[in-house]
Amino acid sequence: MTSEHSKITKSLRYKVTIRMHSAMQSDESAVEMVRRAQDEGHVDVIFPGTVTQDGCCRFVSEILKCILYQRQQLPMTYDQLVYSQKKQPGQSADLAWRKCQQTMQELEEVLQQLEVLYSLSRVPRVLLLLGGSVILPKELYEINMEALVVASGDRCLRVSSCLRQLFRTLFVADLLSDTRPVRLMPTTVLVLAHRNCGVEWFRPKLQFKVPTRVKKHVISLSTDSRSHKELTPDWQDYVWFQAPMTIKGFNK
Repeated sequence: MTSEHSKITKSLRYKVTIRMHSAMQSDESAVEMVRRAQDEGHVDVIFPGTVTQDGCCRFVSEILKCILYQRQQLPMTYDQLVYSQKKQPGQSADLAWRKCQQTMQELEEVLQQLEVLYSLSRVPRVLLLLGGSVILPKELYEINMEALVVASGDRCLRVSSCLRQLFRTLFVADLLSDTRPVRLMPTTVLVLAHRNCGVEWFRPKLQFKVPTRVKKHVISLSTDSRSHKELTPDWQDYVWFQAPMTIKGFNK
């Protein structure tokens, strides 16, 4: 074997070893991700750069749609329901169809008002409460964005790539796929925003405290501190606001 050939062989072996080690680390991190999601109800999604305020709103909107579907409050995904409504407009007299339309209208209203809120204030945390009451819900999901670095301009990450990373992580972590049947429940949305942001639709809940007697599932979105650093905002002037309506689930 020539000296040059030996060098190439060693280089290839080194690269294969590195790839195998990287794959093992990836498998280990996936196992740890699943363990933490199941045991602690916590999933971390770390983006490699800054995101826009509009992007943050999209993350919340898509997570809300996903949770409603995964937790059996919608019989199909949001996009499938929109397509179904457009294809069958003549079923407005059917009871199930009217319930579908009502749920979709409620969801659309919440999504539109979230866009308004995000145009007025940073929103570091969002709560999605399913069933029961605001004080003692049946299920509680928190979207925590306190560690996201929000900016504007072309240097921000594309929303589409962030969404792919977000849902790939949620899929691997298996946070939402409880196979037990779930009854239909109303979903209430609460958001943490600046007390003087001027929002009108959401109602301030100055005395609200996050429920502690129910297991909380947390989806934590953050920016990799190695890629960007930002001073942590002061959240003391932020208060909870509650959507004045709930999203009522339906099935066929």
